This record gives sequence, structure tokens and C-alpha cells, in this order.
Amino acid sequence: MTLVASFSHAFGDSQRAFRLILKAISEPGSKVALPQLPAWGNASPAATAVLMTLVDRKTPFWLDSSLSDEAMLADLQRYGANMTADMATPVALLHGAFDMAIEQFAPDDSRTTVVIEVPALSGGLTLRLSGPELREPRAIAPRLPSAVLRYLRERAHSSLQPIDLIFTCGDRMMALPHTTNVVVC
Repeated sequence: MTLVASFSHAFGDSQRAFRLILKAISEPGSKVALPQLPAWGNASPAATAVLMTLVDRKTPFWLDSSLSDEAMLADLQRYGANMTADMATPVALLHGAFDMAIEQFAPDDSRTTVVIEVPALSGGLTLRLSGPELREPRAIAPRLPSAVLRYLRERAHSSLQPIDLIFTCGDRMMALPHTTNVVVC
């Protein structure tokens, strides 16, 4: 018998994870450590915690095929997650090696949260952040895939799309909500 990963204290840990995700979204670029739990398939513990917090039977999500292994699919099925092939979905989970346009996750200006597994939350190109959530500009340097850097550069020259980005690595995450101004240095 295989047990699906879950929070140790279902109610308390899920509430704590939700508050930490909200903290990361309300403070763009800040790193938060999510409650420890076994990872689903090849996903990190942080990505698993984000999925367990944001996805349920009523909230469809899209899964990158490189993360879609047998163990991941079994865990998602036991959890009751609503996986879809439609990329225009409220939540998407991508592996850091993907190379597709981020914009296709919100083609009709619908709100989407794109969770991206990255190799590290530091050591990449510097991003300068500003916006209504920040009292003063902030610099971060997560190691991002070229598709995300391309999206961030192009987004600066067009109207903001309602795509919130969450970067996960190990048990940590950081977020860039769609209202954050990002300059890739």
C-alpha cells in the first residue's frame, strides 16, 4: 500500500502553508519555507505543498509532461486533484527545463498561477522588482528558465497579463504576482 503525501496535521499545516504562500505573494521576491512533507513524484516538497494548498477537485490544473510520471499521477489521483489538458487553467506546474510561452496559460486574460520548479532561488540573472506590494525596490536572482526570462522581458513592454509566478526549489518558494514590475538585468 502506498500513502499519498499529506500534511502531518492536515488542518493546521494546510492553513500554515496557505498563509506562507500569501506572504510570498504579498511580498514579491521573499523566500518562504513551506511545511515539510514527502514530495509527489518528481515534484519538490514546496511544489507539492503549493499544489495541496491551491488545487482540489473543483480547481483544475495543468501538469508539465516532464513531471507527469507514474508516482506523481498516482499521488494526484489519491489526492483527488482535477488535472486537465487545457492550458488555460487556474494553476499550472512546470519543470524548470520547459521551453514554452508562459502566455499560453492565460490566453483569454483569465487569472493563472504558474508554479515553476527551478534549480535554485539564487545564483541566476538579477531581477529588479518594484510595484504596489513593495515599499522599496528589491533585487532577486532565482535561476530561471529562458522561457520565463523571455516572458518577463516582453511583459515589461506590454500590458500586464494576469499570470502570477511561483518558483519552488526544495522546501522553499518565492512569488512574482502579476502586479509586480520586473526588470531583467
